[in-house]
Amino acid sequence: MPPRQLFFRIQDILDALEAIRAYTKGMEFPDFVADRRTVDAVIGNLAVIGEAAAHIPDEVCAEYTDIPWTDMRTMRNFVVHEYFGVSDTILWDTVTRNLPSLHEPLKRILKSK
Repeated sequence: MPPRQLFFRIQDILDALEAIRAYTKGMEFPDFVADRRTVDAVIGNLAVIGEAAAHIPDEVCAEYTDIPWTDMRTMRNFVVHEYFGVSDTILWDTVTRNLPSLHEPLKRILKSK
């Protein structure tokens, strides 16, 4: 993949992460569950993250093993194909525990390419 295309895929992931952070800022789990628009927005952005991750070349994934590429792709498939079976608890855990640690490694890719 040319570096320019890779840049846009990584930037798509970072933009989706930032959107999720902005949508859920200041929320606790009960607030999140009660706000179906935010839940839907998070699901949509998780789909964007996974779709972009699916287009990252294998050699980049192998170089940046601290990024859970497979998990991002799997989450996308789950939220897209099992939309009505998505657990709010799993979404919240993903938002609060898994996503925050992705920013720095992804930014490193942008700086290195």
